[in-house]
Amino acid sequence: MTSRVAPPSPGAERRLAVIDMGSNTFRLVVFRYRPGGSFQLVDEIRDAVRLSAGAGPQGLHPDSLERAAHTVRLYAAFCAHAGLEAVDAVTTSAARDAANRDDVMEALTAGGALGVRVLSAEEEAWYGYLGVVNSTTLGDGHVLDLGGGSIQISRVVGRGLERVVSRPLGAVRMTERFLPGERASRGEMKALRKHAARELGEVGWLSALGGRMVGIGGTIRTLARMHQRAVRYPLDELHGYMLPRDGIEELIERMAAAPASERSRIAGLKPDRADITLAGAIVISTAMDYLGVQRIEICSQGLREGLFYERFLAPAEPPLIADVRRQSVLNLADIYRCEMPHAERVAQLALGVYDELARLGLHTLDRRERELLWAAAILHDAGVLVDYNDHHKHGFYLILNAGLPGYRHHELAMVALLVRAHRKALPSADPLADIVGGAGAEALGRMAVCLRIAEQLERGRAGGVRRLSADARDGLLRLEVDAEGDPTVALWSAAQEAPAVEAAFGRRLELALA
Repeated sequence: MTSRVAPPSPGAERRLAVIDMGSNTFRLVVFRYRPGGSFQLVDEIRDAVRLSAGAGPQGLHPDSLERAAHTVRLYAAFCAHAGLEAVDAVTTSAARDAANRDDVMEALTAGGALGVRVLSAEEEAWYGYLGVVNSTTLGDGHVLDLGGGSIQISRVVGRGLERVVSRPLGAVRMTERFLPGERASRGEMKALRKHAARELGEVGWLSALGGRMVGIGGTIRTLARMHQRAVRYPLDELHGYMLPRDGIEELIERMAAAPASERSRIAGLKPDRADITLAGAIVISTAMDYLGVQRIEICSQGLREGLFYERFLAPAEPPLIADVRRQSVLNLADIYRCEMPHAERVAQLALGVYDELARLGLHTLDRRERELLWAAAILHDAGVLVDYNDHHKHGFYLILNAGLPGYRHHELAMVALLVRAHRKALPSADPLADIVGGAGAEALGRMAVCLRIAEQLERGRAGGVRRLSADARDGLLRLEVDAEGDPTVALWSAAQEAPAVEAAFGRRLELALA
C-alpha cells in the first residue's frame, strides 16, 4: 500500500493522537516523537464501547451508537486541548459492515467534529502488519488479529505483506451468535468451533502452513495475561510472550466452567472482557489448529502503532524500521537521556574485552551475546534518569518495564540483569533465573566482567583508552591498555573488578600500559 502522509519536516518534538474505534473497544493513544529521533507512547484513554453489540440486519444498535457518540465527544474535547500536531481517527469492521452507515458515521464523528476513516479489511490488516513488523523480528510467517467483529490473518514474506484474509469471526460477534447465555454449553462451543473451521476452511492457502505466528488485539493479549498468571510467569511483560495452543485450551476449559458473570475472577481477565474472551479463545485456537501452529507470539503493538509508524517513518515506502532490535535500544537510550558518547565508548571497550577473552579461549564468541552486551552497554546508565545513587538498580526495572521490542524475553532479562550488574554487587540472575536459565546465568557473569571493566576504563569520560589487548597464563588475566593522557584513574578503577574476574573466570586480574 502507498503511504497517505507527507514526510514530516525536521524540528521539535511533536504529538500525534491515534483513535481506534474498534468493534469492542475504543482507544485514544498519544505518541510523542521527534522526526528522525525517538518516540514514546505517553497517554491512553480506553473505553469498552461494544460498538457491534446487538448489531442486526438493520445495522448497529441505537444504544451502541449512543455509547459511541458519548465516547467520541470526550475524545474530541481531549484532542482540542492536548497540544496535538494531528489526530488520526479510524474505525473498523463494525462500521464497515453496518447497514445504517450514515447513522454510524454521525455518531463516530460527533456530528462532524472529528474526521474518521472507515478502514477496509485490507487497510486494517496493513496497519496491524506495520505494527507487528516494526516491533518484532518477524520476517516470514503470519499475523493474526482478532477484534470484536472480525479476524484478519496476514501472510508475511521477507518482511512484506503478501496476502490477507478477513472473516466475520470477532469475539463480540461470535459471543452473541453462539455463546449468548450466562453459561456456555459443550454443544454451543462445538458449534462455534465448527463454524470457525468452516469459515477458515474456505481459504485454502491457510491450511497447515505452520511457521511463525504473531498475534495482536485485545483478546490475544488477555489470554496471554491469563496464561502468565496461571503458570506464575516471573516476567511482567506481554510483548514477545509465547502462548501455547494447549495453554489456550486450558483457559477455554476454565472459562467454560464458570458463568460469564463470574469469569473475571480468573486472574488476568478484565471484567469488561469476561463475557467475550471465551468465544475469542475458541476462534483463535481453531485458527491455530487449521494453520498447524502450536504457539503464538504476543505483540503488544498493532493497528494504532501501525498508523503512527506510517507518519513517523514517512517518506519510507513501505514504512519499515530497518533494524528493529537496534532501533529499540537507541530509542530507549534517547528516552532515558543516556549520554551517548560515553555509552558508545563503553560499548566499544566492552566488546573489545569480550573479543579478546574469546580469542584467548576463555569463552566462545557468540554473535547474540555480543549484541546483548552492546545493548546493555548503551543502556547501562539509563537509571541515572531517576537518580545516580543505585542507578544500576533503577536501570534494571526501567528496562524490564519499558521492554525492548524485537528482543526475546530471555534476552530482555539478560540486558536488564547486565545493566544491574555493571557496578557494585557481583552479578546474580535472581529474580529472573528461570527466564535466562542456567546457561544464561553463567553467561551473565562473563559478560558482566566485560561491561564492568569497560565502564571503569571510561570512568573519567575522557575517551583516553583507545584499545586494549589481553593475555592469559598461569592463572592470570592481564589486560594491556593503550591510552592517551594519564590513565592512572582508569587503571585503578578497572583493577577494582578483580573479584568479578575471579568469580567468572577463576583468574587474577592485572592491568598495565601497553
